[in-house]
Amino acid sequence: MAYKIFISHSGADRQWVEQIDVIAKNSGIVAYLYEHDPQPGKYIAEKVKQAIQNSDALVVLLTYNSQFTPYVQQEIGVAEGKGMRIIPLVQPGIPERSLAMLVEGREYIPFDFYNPQGALLKLHDYLQQQLRLKKAKENEQTILMLIILGLFFLAGGKK
Repeated sequence: MAYKIFISHSGADRQWVEQIDVIAKNSGIVAYLYEHDPQPGKYIAEKVKQAIQNSDALVVLLTYNSQFTPYVQQEIGVAEGKGMRIIPLVQPGIPERSLAMLVEGREYIPFDFYNPQGALLKLHDYLQQQLRLKKAKENEQTILMLIILGLFFLAGGKK
């Protein structure tokens, strides 16, 4: 199963979000962007909540455009409620009081619009690490299941 991220952002930061999406895809990671998933007739809030629930992590691009966006704040809340990993990319200069609990005590990646390569590389490396960890966990679960099935068949064959 692929590692999935939900990218929380302001529509005004679309050019940066598209770059994050490319980085994710090049890393073998499935990125969810609200704009890339039209579902006419479906409530947006339900679509977004479901996408977050189906993700392994939330990557949030916190900029001057998104710091007070209600959807971004609510998406962070949904992810927090699920206990999922939140990876903040923070534009330098955002006042810490605007970030509230999101970055207080949490590591984040500074995202400088004038030099985004460093942040994108850090994000790429981190997502690759998370993907490897998820695959290792899935492999462990598969091996455990095969051992249990083998023991079950051995026990059944002795009767």
